[in-house]
Amino acid sequence: MSKSPEEERALILSHPAKRPYGARIRVHLQTAASIGHLEGVCLPLQTGTFVTLSRRAKAPWEAGDRFALDLEGFPTASDAERAGRRLAGALLWTAIKLRFPLRIEYQTYEPSMVYERQRGGGASLTAFATTGWSSEAFLDQLRRAYATLPETDPQVLLSMEIFAGAKVETSERARFLACVSALEPLAAEQPLSSDVADFVDDCLRHLREKLPDESAVRASLEGRLHNLRRESIRQATKRVVAETLPHDTVAVSAVDYAYRLRSQIIHSGRPEDLDTDLHAEGERVSCSPVQDVRPTSRPTID
Repeated sequence: MSKSPEEERALILSHPAKRPYGARIRVHLQTAASIGHLEGVCLPLQTGTFVTLSRRAKAPWEAGDRFALDLEGFPTASDAERAGRRLAGALLWTAIKLRFPLRIEYQTYEPSMVYERQRGGGASLTAFATTGWSSEAFLDQLRRAYATLPETDPQVLLSMEIFAGAKVETSERARFLACVSALEPLAAEQPLSSDVADFVDDCLRHLREKLPDESAVRASLEGRLHNLRRESIRQATKRVVAETLPHDTVAVSAVDYAYRLRSQIIHSGRPEDLDTDLHAEGERVSCSPVQDVRPTSRPTID
């Protein structure tokens, strides 16, 4: 027999051992004004559970405001995880409808982190630190780069812009995707062999025989077949890396593996192997030609 929201809420508060799990979502807002400067509030939900909104510490150099939303309480961890996913969807839809920027800070590949309500947090300490270059190193590099580099090709400029901005992203997934995507402007897709072109022509003839009347479906299929004449972006990137670093097989394999991971993340939201270290894989890609490319009309390596 299901309980009313009031009964469920009373059980959560009075018997926490029967509802020991919660789900926590961390978000980053451009400004607390987006949520009416709320802080330390509790919102009862229709299911009997409730959400507590609290402010989180942020680094001194960070803009915006950070908050945590704790959704309590659930009898099992899997129930909490499903509810956390639902809360994430509700948060994002609210931000879309009210048109304010919101970013979920992922700790895992799930938007929420399940926790035990009865387990104490113990003592904690928050600290922030920065690393960087000396002012002399920065000014010297900037002066030498301006003196020695020619006018930048637009594609190379775009590649450098994506690569340089990748580490500003806060989530590992976003940093990894940006790092890999920085290679794409450097890789112009080349036509494949004449045998491939002949094969595509045969396929187009068969298609037009089977679908003699022009239609949106036929036009779509024709477009896909025409694309078979050229390399995929993954093939083109591997070729550019291999041509630029002909003796570095490690770089080629690193980029190829990174593109496979990228495809998995784009299509399913996570890599097939959840133990994959995206930070480490992103660093491997950082050692590829995009790290050393000179801003010219054609990518070259020192």
